[in-house]
Amino acid sequence: MGVAEDFAPSFTQKPQLRQEDDGNKLIFECQLLAAPKPEIQWFRSEEQLSEDSRTNFRIQSIGTNKYLVVLELDDVVETDAGLYKVKAKNTMGEVAASINLNFSPMDEPKEKQIDGLAPTFAKKPAIRQEEDGKRLLFECRIQADPRPVVSWFHNNNPVSEGPRHKLRIEKDGHSYFATLEIKNVTVEDAGKYKVTAKNDLGESNATISLNFDSGDDAAGFAPSFIEKPKIIPNESGTLITMKCKCKAKPKPDVSWFRGTTIVKESSKIKLRIVDIEEDKYELSLEIKDPAAPDGGTYRCHVKNEYGESNANLNLNIEAEPEPEGDGPTFVEKPRITSHDSGKLVVMECKVRANPKPDIVWYREGQKVVESTKIKMSFTKIEEDVYYIKLELRDPGTEDSGLYKCNISNTLGELNANLTLNIEIIPVIKEKPKVIKVIKKKTIIVECKVLSKFAPECTWFKEADAVKEDSRHSVHVEQVKDGEFAVKLEINDVQKTDKGMYKLVAKNEKGEAPHRQLR
Repeated sequence: MGVAEDFAPSFTQKPQLRQEDDGNKLIFECQLLAAPKPEIQWFRSEEQLSEDSRTNFRIQSIGTNKYLVVLELDDVVETDAGLYKVKAKNTMGEVAASINLNFSPMDEPKEKQIDGLAPTFAKKPAIRQEEDGKRLLFECRIQADPRPVVSWFHNNNPVSEGPRHKLRIEKDGHSYFATLEIKNVTVEDAGKYKVTAKNDLGESNATISLNFDSGDDAAGFAPSFIEKPKIIPNESGTLITMKCKCKAKPKPDVSWFRGTTIVKESSKIKLRIVDIEEDKYELSLEIKDPAAPDGGTYRCHVKNEYGESNANLNLNIEAEPEPEGDGPTFVEKPRITSHDSGKLVVMECKVRANPKPDIVWYREGQKVVESTKIKMSFTKIEEDVYYIKLELRDPGTEDSGLYKCNISNTLGELNANLTLNIEIIPVIKEKPKVIKVIKKKTIIVECKVLSKFAPECTWFKEADAVKEDSRHSVHVEQVKDGEFAVKLEINDVQKTDKGMYKLVAKNEKGEAPHRQLR
């Protein structure tokens, strides 16, 4: 890309027409800015033109990211009259403009040409956050005359005005300021956005991507359902399809249940999982020739290494209405934070659910209960959005392990896994001892150290640190979970090796009191 940023094409000079060879040759010219170099297409009355013996195209660089675009038309005939349009397109967007060719002032053009400027983006769209990220503003400046019609798209779907979306366009001098506002932002709002500006002289578009580093990170994220589950019967009633859509990374394992019984494929039942886009999946269960015994509560269970989620569907062959509301979904990815120099650990997340969900915390499969050390809270922060928190005071190694937050209501269930690792100062279990002497030439001194993770170890002889070289080597080996054997191997033993040896072991939490060997 070089030093400058890439940008969509924009016209610096609208198409102009000049004659050569006593009118037998016509030349259409325009100038534009673009990076990277654009692809050019010419049209007459919406029909794309191709080069031939009479028609020649040229695009010529006339400066940094500036181009002269030319259409030459030889041996001009009356049927060449019409509305000509030039379209320039690169990876950042596209722009178009038009000019009418009439051979007589008395000729009434079949298609209207308006003086002015086709829309061009004066500045690449930008995203601005407000209210701690709860409100996002997509903003761009457009040069156009007459006023353009502006449309917004999210993942190729049109964005319409609503309670969460506001669309504005305001005139600002010789340009227009277009804004898309999103309120109560959730992770489902991530994706590719496109803005299109169009008037009678042409159109232009530009794209911008919205990513959240909190939830959908490169490593992966727990499954969550992105649409309310649906039950779809065919017209004849001979097939019922239950559909859910979820996002997950990596791809989840999917299981269906009716009540507490797992649903298996058969001649009557088909299970499918379809990739619909990156990290998003459509899950379906098809029931052929459904009957009353097939009714009941169905549950779609999705799981990967980061967590799990459930969606409930009530199948009533008598077609009773589905309950209103939504199963739980994450607004913010669950996380663990440390406060007060490690004396307080907080596990927290935000979810959207209707009706209000029930919350249960587990550690290593055991239900967590409140105590002087553990406090749990569950707060409604806005309509259908809840803040869930577990506080752990003065954490120790016994508090380490896999924590699971289970969030459920009548329409679904959501789980998140959080792994808590607590490190402590290493403990030297016993003083160093000689464990092996090989032919009086090699001595191995060993010391056992207790630590959650491998500690940083240094051996000393008297007051001097023993440096590793051809005669001295240090080995740290894990004996079992939380215990390490630290060995000092001395080769080609000499009289000068006599003396007092001690081991110092430390980690991020501190340093263990040393033990000595004489």
